[in-house]
Amino acid sequence: MSVTCVLPVHNGERFLEEALGSVLDQEVEGLQVVVVDDGSTDGTPEVLAAFGDRIRVIRQDNAGVAAARNRGLEAVDTEFVAFQDADDLWMPGKLRRQLHAFGRDPELEMAVGLVQNFWMDELAHEEAAYRGSRFAAEAPGYLLQCILVRRTVFDRIGRFEASLRVGEDNDWFLRARDAGVREHRIEEVLVRRRLHTGNLTRSDLASREAILRNMKASLDRRRSGGPG
Repeated sequence: MSVTCVLPVHNGERFLEEALGSVLDQEVEGLQVVVVDDGSTDGTPEVLAAFGDRIRVIRQDNAGVAAARNRGLEAVDTEFVAFQDADDLWMPGKLRRQLHAFGRDPELEMAVGLVQNFWMDELAHEEAAYRGSRFAAEAPGYLLQCILVRRTVFDRIGRFEASLRVGEDNDWFLRARDAGVREHRIEEVLVRRRLHTGNLTRSDLASREAILRNMKASLDRRRSGGPG
């Protein structure tokens, strides 16, 4: 079972090496990694160059994370697709556990794990405020970096909505649910999600507005009985 990981990055030099390392350390034979550099102006190209031919790099003018993921998907010819963000960490064995789920169920289309947030030192005050809360606990990972999905799912429900600068992942998950994509949840933490001052979704108002907009679109689809 062949897998390609798509990783979009824009000015992600701070954590990129560690994020990529957690992908390349997966014990999966033939794993391919496609990195889409979405117009970075920092040291991202130098970080990527250090990985040599272990990764494939595609560069484009800055168009947003959804467009970058779509560009990466164009380069995928494997049976399965995974995603990684430039600041998060895959746990050892992530892909092996997900592939095992597909091996048990030939009809499965998507495998989801749990996610665990962790905070960088600059957000120690935030970590202290959330300690013991649901936000600090393990949770179902309905984030793109937590899934392994059959490439054919994108043929059925479409790719990411490039017009969305935030909320494109939430929009895609809602479309997958509305289309009846068959999924399985692995009750293990497969991804550690890094929280830091540069997170794209730290603009909570924009994120909440995007989620509400996507939920309304999902409700409209179900009312009309159509997938679009």
